[in-house]
Amino acid sequence: MTLTSHQRTVLSYIGEFQHKRGYSPSLADLAIAFGVRSKNAVAKVVNALERERHLQKDPKGRIKILERLEEERVSPLTLPLFGPIPAGFAAPVEEQAEETVTLEDYLVRDKASTFLLRVKGDSMVNAGIHEGDLVIVERGAEPKVSNIVVGILDGEFTLKRLKREKGGKYFLHAENPAYPDLYAMEDLQIAGVVRGVVRKY
Repeated sequence: MTLTSHQRTVLSYIGEFQHKRGYSPSLADLAIAFGVRSKNAVAKVVNALERERHLQKDPKGRIKILERLEEERVSPLTLPLFGPIPAGFAAPVEEQAEETVTLEDYLVRDKASTFLLRVKGDSMVNAGIHEGDLVIVERGAEPKVSNIVVGILDGEFTLKRLKREKGGKYFLHAENPAYPDLYAMEDLQIAGVVRGVVRKY
């Protein structure tokens, strides 16, 4: 069976997690990494990968990638980089590629802590993030004021810009004047910091 893009992403994340930390991620680790509340959702993906013999689980449920996967791992996508190209008036463009760029290295700082989220809604359009875009999120990164973050506001996930009042209280700010600033009634946590946006035309 051909793996879905989501299954490949989960498999890649597990491999990087094991390589970096020396042990397997738990279902709870995977749920946090992929921004889902239920461990059952990631368990279904793990079970599908196990059925297709990409993974195996020991009697305690710990996950291990089978060795054959190392032989099948695809090289990262590297493309020639040209430019720069003006976005204003037309001008001659250099025809020779300046260098080659590996998209993974360009977009991702820490692969084991990075995941993608698909955007729903238009609250961040003035930051160049539109519905249907994929945002690249780094879990565990220390958020700074004005970072775009995945916030957990009173238990609900949302994509907003982190702001702070003069008095020191943090809140979440939408990049669309149609949406109000969001303040936590009880608790505000940051699940990850947005590092980039991917859009397909």
